Amino acid sequence: MEKAIRLLRGHFYGNIILLAAIFLLAICNMIPLFMDGQAISVTAERYAIMITIIAIPASLKLFAHLLKKIPRPADIRTATDKYKNTSFLRLYTLSTVTLMHIILFAISRNMNFFWFTVVLFIVFFFCKPSYPELENLTETTGEQEITEEEQVEAGQEKTESGKIEEQLKETYNNPELTQYNYPENEQVAGK
Repeated sequence: MEKAIRLLRGHFYGNIILLAAIFLLAICNMIPLFMDGQAISVTAERYAIMITIIAIPASLKLFAHLLKKIPRPADIRTATDKYKNTSFLRLYTLSTVTLMHIILFAISRNMNFFWFTVVLFIVFFFCKPSYPELENLTETTGEQEITEEEQVEAGQEKTESGKIEEQLKETYNNPELTQYNYPENEQVAGK
């Protein structure tokens, strides 16, 4: 599992460094695509924005959905393979959209593409591969890990709480046991 996390982190940081370098080159006008700032049609800009708005939550939700579908507890090999595949899918989907915005910014110098690129770099912070996330796939859920001692303790707690409930029911059902000493309940002579 540690090998898989190292591999995923290598892809993650390598990808971010490469995209950041390309972005910095685009900001400094050092990418020789179109130096004079070509105009991009409004339709292309809208499609680029729409693709980004759909791609960000879709890739994050798809990652979570695919991880939930893995039966638990999964063996280590299956869990690492599924986790790697879903992580790569999420990472490279977001990277493709980020690269699209960087290229569109380099071509048009449109600040919308610049700010979407910044937002996408922030989204990458939520996509960092983590060892605990992978480890959770191989562990059993909390309900399955209840030991016999915990079951015995839970049974004793139920019996104690059952006794208390029975005592309360007896008290409420038997009015003679309950004495209310409120002034309005007292019998006053002449009434």
